[in-house]
Amino acid sequence: MRNRPLFFISFLFLLSTFEANGQEHAKNVQEYSPLKKRVYSFSKLDFITSEGEFNESICTMLIPDLKEDSPPFVAIYYKRDNSQWFTESLYRKRLRFNFKDGVLKLDQSNFWDWFEIAEIKIVVIY
Repeated sequence: MRNRPLFFISFLFLLSTFEANGQEHAKNVQEYSPLKKRVYSFSKLDFITSEGEFNESICTMLIPDLKEDSPPFVAIYYKRDNSQWFTESLYRKRLRFNFKDGVLKLDQSNFWDWFEIAEIKIVVIY
């Protein structure tokens, strides 16, 4: 009975010598160290036409060095008058886009609330 503390100390010492490793997926991971970030800013004058319609030209972005085998991260930030910036993730809505040959095309459904928005920022990391 007197050896209990010694038993626990040796047990803890034995456990502390083991190295904890998570799962490694070396074959599934590619690191892209020279990442680039572009931020496109649009005011209400940019994304609403003179006829009061949504200007679809902001949905298409030319990014010549965008590669088809490396999908970009795209985030859209919105700002209403007298409000803070927010993203679609607040509404749990998926961002829809496609990209090919250096052209990133956003779906117009990403801008569902465009008539109430004052500013839009589109962030592309690739």
